[in-house]
Amino acid sequence: MGNRMYNVLIIDIEGDDVQIVEGMLSEDFDVTTCNAPENATEAVKQAIPGVILLNPAMKNLDTLSVVTTAKNLNPKSHVIFLSDLISIDDSVLAYEQGADDFIAKPYNPIELYYKIESHVKKAADRAQLAATADSARSAAFAAMESNSEMGIILRYMEEITSCNSYSDLSFSLAQTVQSFGVIATVQIRGINSIFNAGCENDSFEANLLSKSVKKGKVIEGAHKLIINDERISLLIKNTPAKDDPKYGRIKDNLAMMISATGARVITIDLVTQLELQRKSGLNSIIGNARNSMHNIHDTFNIYEKNIWTKIQEYREHTEGVLVSLGLSEEQEETLMESLDEFVKQVIETDKTKDLIDSSFTSLLSELDKLN
Repeated sequence: MGNRMYNVLIIDIEGDDVQIVEGMLSEDFDVTTCNAPENATEAVKQAIPGVILLNPAMKNLDTLSVVTTAKNLNPKSHVIFLSDLISIDDSVLAYEQGADDFIAKPYNPIELYYKIESHVKKAADRAQLAATADSARSAAFAAMESNSEMGIILRYMEEITSCNSYSDLSFSLAQTVQSFGVIATVQIRGINSIFNAGCENDSFEANLLSKSVKKGKVIEGAHKLIINDERISLLIKNTPAKDDPKYGRIKDNLAMMISATGARVITIDLVTQLELQRKSGLNSIIGNARNSMHNIHDTFNIYEKNIWTKIQEYREHTEGVLVSLGLSEEQEETLMESLDEFVKQVIETDKTKDLIDSSFTSLLSELDKLN
């Protein structure tokens, strides 16, 4: 039988008693005997018994050493003293030496059998209870750890709603993953550039993450783990052993976090693209406006030049006409006043032109600031 609680060791020099007990127990238990007191401790080490039937009256038997060795090797072991010494003092001494029970000789074989059977059953029940308690305790600790980790994930999901850049997002993910007791490197591949947290941009790890995305969603190594998404890669450098329940929990937790991070990356992508489009569109509008205004300004200058040319020609022509007409001095003055009035109006127009020119210059300057 594989269960040590079914191992029974009989330590006694009285042959008849040993044969009777051995014959009675051998059908249901693995029975070993020792009739040499000096070998008793070694016999215990060899058998590691669940039950010891021991005659404390054996000469040269170090009872305390035998019992101590048995309890050290198998704390659940049960020691029964079999002796024809039946005084109160004998019983007290037996318990002082570590006995769990005391049966006086001559003993009732049936009583002895049921005492051994009862002890083995109780030991098995205690072992089962202990195993159940350990399992329950482990489950409770696992549940507490799981709840704690879930709290970390929920806080992370709330935190990333305020991350408005790829760099902030990669740093937040790396920091949160390390709350699980592992060392993490994160890479987020933005629209125009790559952002790494936990390693340098030109490091081996950064290059590894960039290339690993083509190798699949999950890459498992010796105490290392890479999880890839389309735009996110996460390297864990010190994962628990694969048969450790925590390993599976970490993989599940990271999958949830990367899924949430991926959703936030999409949001940042949209904002970034809209900003690029807005800036591109605004630049185009500003460029067109500047070109149009320059064209207007150039046209206005040409127009102004033509006007002054015409005025000069008209003035010269008028003076010639006045001379040839032989008008009176009064008539000449009237005509010249009319000409001066026209020039005055032209000068007022020139002032308006200066105002328009100043406004054009100011508006172009403001457009340049937006560019």
